[in-house]
Amino acid sequence: MSAIAHIPLSSPSRVPSVQGGPVLVATDGNPVSHEAVFNAARLAASAFGVAIEVIGVCEPLPGVAAGMDVLPVPAEFDEARRGAMRDDLRRSVNIAAAGDPSWPIHVLVGSPARTLASEAERRDAALIVMGIGRHNPLDRLFGTETTLATLRESRVPILAVGPNFPSVPARAVVGLDFSTSSIQAAHLALRLLAPGGRLSLVHVRPRFEHPSADWQAWDAEYGRTLPPLFAQVSGQLEVPAGITVDTVAVRGDPAPALLAFAQQVNADLVAVGTQRHAFFERLVVGSVATRVLRTSRVGVLAVPATERER
Repeated sequence: MSAIAHIPLSSPSRVPSVQGGPVLVATDGNPVSHEAVFNAARLAASAFGVAIEVIGVCEPLPGVAAGMDVLPVPAEFDEARRGAMRDDLRRSVNIAAAGDPSWPIHVLVGSPARTLASEAERRDAALIVMGIGRHNPLDRLFGTETTLATLRESRVPILAVGPNFPSVPARAVVGLDFSTSSIQAAHLALRLLAPGGRLSLVHVRPRFEHPSADWQAWDAEYGRTLPPLFAQVSGQLEVPAGITVDTVAVRGDPAPALLAFAQQVNADLVAVGTQRHAFFERLVVGSVATRVLRTSRVGVLAVPATERER
């Protein structure tokens, strides 16, 4: 059974609120989507009532082989690179329409994904906001893979946006499999919506293909299970006045069906939770989140699995 098509045996549990630490803007100084990233960070910080901090990560320079030995790179080289990146980030913040010169800027040295994840956890961050390339295949490959690598390591939700992400989303679609992480994704997406916006809770049912009576009976029981589960999740959401929440069940493969629905309703944001049941799934973060991040044309909010779901 696919992740989105999973229905738990127990009722969905109440989801905790967001962390009280800052929204972290993760960037390498590339100005392509800075305005959208900073706008998204400002939106999230306002919605969650937290501060914004900017963080960049320099990968350490490899040592140079010299015969049988490896010559270490002098520490001052990495320090010089950190200083250059800090200047780039400060310049980007200063010139971006949504930037604020008062935002703290931190530049670290290490593996970008692992360093971002550990720093976010250390700071009790509410969210990591990252840019994601969508201009050409190379942007899509490298931008998306960096986001995926961070999500593999992170216990903090990630909002990945491209240059066309709106200042405030009007329509959000949540891939709901009734896991705690997918319900948390619904809570967070709801708080990012514009006044008068619409949130769609979308559950992707397995494609009906088997003609046997047993399958038809199972599928009918599956369908009867959905309305009360939808009602429980909807009842947990604190929906502001003017916001509309609807529930939808569609059939198909989870990621393509979810993205097709999002495109059909002109969504600005797709939100998903991740599940990590086994070692291999932990490596790939779950096929649904991976495929959504790699192929979505709009912003993606990905909420890592809770400890209970890992």
